[in-house]
Amino acid sequence: MAEMSGRPDPVLSDYFRFARRNLLVIGVMTVLGLAAGVVQALLAPDTYTASAQVFAPATPVHPGLERKSGQRLPREVTVDTETQILRSSSVIGRVATALGVSPETAAERLVVTVPTNTRVLTVSVSGSTPDRALNGVGVATDAYLVLRAQIVAGVRQRHLEALQSRIGVLESRLASTTQGTVVRNTRARTHRQALIRQINEMERQVSALQKQDTSSGEIVRTAVRPRRPDRNNSEVPPVSYAAIGLLAGIGLGVRRDRRAGRTRHDATPPQPRPRRTPV
Repeated sequence: MAEMSGRPDPVLSDYFRFARRNLLVIGVMTVLGLAAGVVQALLAPDTYTASAQVFAPATPVHPGLERKSGQRLPREVTVDTETQILRSSSVIGRVATALGVSPETAAERLVVTVPTNTRVLTVSVSGSTPDRALNGVGVATDAYLVLRAQIVAGVRQRHLEALQSRIGVLESRLASTTQGTVVRNTRARTHRQALIRQINEMERQVSALQKQDTSSGEIVRTAVRPRRPDRNNSEVPPVSYAAIGLLAGIGLGVRRDRRAGRTRHDATPPQPRPRRTPV
């Protein structure tokens, strides 16, 4: 076994005596820490947050080409995609200009939340003043809707071009099967009828796509000017700094005791018990 130290273990009264000896140092350091935390809380700039809600309708991304029976269509644009559009460099850049901050700071101040099973996005922007926050969220939603409209229009145009290209291919095949001959073969006639059905289906899809609502979304709840600054746990800095001051005071007290040559235990060491001599 390791050799046991002859110094007795400290008892509760030793800690009370330590605190009493260094009460002034501990108290001063705690008060200084508390004061520093209060100053930081008072000097921290106020932030204001304005929020708006935007409805983003589902947008199909498949071109409507012929599909095999039972084949699943590609998924529509998801809410995650909408969030990425809102946090794109185009939107963030305009928000940064409105807030007068860097794009990195603007990205931190732009928050997008989406409840479960809904396509309504809540867009929140924080600013140093109520007007900047309100202007920032307005710029964010407008830039998002403009960018989304451009994306939807581009997808729609590519769909139309793909369908029209497919129709052209089918019409060429149909013309090659009937050019200069009378269709009498049963197999050839069946193939020609299948081509006609495909062309009619493609034309129906083109017509439906041209009539499709091109709305890229709308603001369902406009932002209002925030009246009060955000409550960012202003009590945390004073408490945290007071705790740091307390620990610093205890550390200084321990250092003072070591320099003064005090031991951790002030009790008188026990005297050896006298031995009994046999009579």
